[in-house]
Amino acid sequence: MALPRLNESSQYILNIPSTNEELKYRPFLIKEQKLLLIAYESQDQKQIINAILNCVANCTDNAYDVNKLSTFDVDYIFTKIRSKSVGEKVTINAKCPSCSHDNDVEIDLDQIKLTGDVKPSTVKITEDISLKMKYPSYYDFTMNEKIMNTDRMGTEILFEMLITCMDSILTEDEHISLKDESKEEIETFVNSLTSEQFAKVREFIEKIPKITLNMEYTCLDCNKKHKHNLEGLQDFFS
Repeated sequence: MALPRLNESSQYILNIPSTNEELKYRPFLIKEQKLLLIAYESQDQKQIINAILNCVANCTDNAYDVNKLSTFDVDYIFTKIRSKSVGEKVTINAKCPSCSHDNDVEIDLDQIKLTGDVKPSTVKITEDISLKMKYPSYYDFTMNEKIMNTDRMGTEILFEMLITCMDSILTEDEHISLKDESKEEIETFVNSLTSEQFAKVREFIEKIPKITLNMEYTCLDCNKKHKHNLEGLQDFFS
């Protein structure tokens, strides 16, 4: 006789930030929590990202390919799943900037907000050429060893992020999809930009939406009050 299968139906609904479409989801179960814990214990960024993507895929309906969701979509969805799974309250470590004391601070996941405008972006490079941008996915990151390599310099990672977020080049006569071009050709194009043109494209990277929460706490050691802005999954669940 087969044993019953519990808690596998979707129970909640959220709106995907980038599309505002409804998505049904359920709390994660022991099978997902075990994989998440193993991934976090490994301290391997690629393994952690894959565990989060698998959790989101398992806990939501099948209408969306999680590998195509933007990073901030996944952050937001995972936070909602986490909140319904083990509670809205999470305790994180906050190191006092005055005395370096480690403080355990409780935050409310339901207070997390998505900051930044979610909108299509086209960057005008010259009078005749524009660059259509796209939001990156975690799948994009895991496929790029340079981005995943924490030993890389910030400038190199920024360069790789920029290439990842470039969708197509628009001219008066053509729409050139960059997925059909080699990385060498794309790098040559980026290297041909002036500093001013590069800054326009870099601004898109800097304004990618992210989950945030303003945190306030009083250090238990020196009694000083501090404010800190948490950003991204790593701040909330590290």
